[in-house]
Amino acid sequence: MNRKLNPAYQQFEQIRSALDLSSRAVVITFLCDVLRPRGDSVFLADLIALLSQVGVSERVLRTAVFRMSRDGWLETQRVGRQALYQVTAEGWRLIDPGCRQFYTAHVDKWDGQWTLIIFDNHAITADQRRTVARLLGWRGFGAVSANVFAHPGIDIPLTRQILTETGLAQTAISLRAETQDIAESASLRDMVAATWDLAALQRQYQQKLALFEPLLSLDLAALCSPELAFALRMLLMHGFKQVVLRDPGLPAELLPANWAGIHARAVIRRLYWQLVPLSEPFVNRVFNQNDPAIPGYNPPASWFFKRLGGADIAPVA
Repeated sequence: MNRKLNPAYQQFEQIRSALDLSSRAVVITFLCDVLRPRGDSVFLADLIALLSQVGVSERVLRTAVFRMSRDGWLETQRVGRQALYQVTAEGWRLIDPGCRQFYTAHVDKWDGQWTLIIFDNHAITADQRRTVARLLGWRGFGAVSANVFAHPGIDIPLTRQILTETGLAQTAISLRAETQDIAESASLRDMVAATWDLAALQRQYQQKLALFEPLLSLDLAALCSPELAFALRMLLMHGFKQVVLRDPGLPAELLPANWAGIHARAVIRRLYWQLVPLSEPFVNRVFNQNDPAIPGYNPPASWFFKRLGGADIAPVA
């Protein structure tokens, strides 16, 4: 089939034109989605071959990895005539919290527990408070007050990683609190409405669904080459990442009616596990062009197949 007449390719072009494909952000999506389950090293030539399918040019990608190396995310070594990039411990420290948060399956039943982060107002400046609010907002925390942030589902180890990411962990404490009578608490619902901009999140979810949900009506196995499946997989993760990480994962009792986030997670999960088996032959072909003994070129770890709840899923409602 002529590529331009292929409805899967047409949808890919529409999605790509609607997204901000910041080169560093796409590289981080790749590191989290493809490399993390395999190891920590990738040849630059392979990274170029893979991400060119998404539309990232070699020149732009070289600049991105150079800057990530300068900033301590990556380190490089020569293997023959090729450059091998390894994600540093600092790089994984910055990448892993969002990665874990995105791929963890949504918990349907809430236990009523809140994670609270409280900053010492006397130890941080107004500019630091604004920076903290922005960084924690990207992880789904809501600002209950100027120095108190809440999240209904995030675990303590991940909270510690996120606190370290702010650079102000020494000025904060984290606590667990329990809600009483959630279904009858009007004041709690009012607090949630004032703390999180759920209307904005709803609009963002709906915009992403308008881009990606039409793919579910296509026979991707028949229409997608491994290269196209890989490109769609990268766009799926990259496109939904920002809104999913901002979503606090509130229980149904505290959400607006017809909350789009629930449907979006089902769409992401179903599309992801359609695209992964279609795209992996391309990933393996690129990786196997080089020395398979290089660290980072292992088969995916077993936990990879449990991402988003795994592949054994029911149709999207």
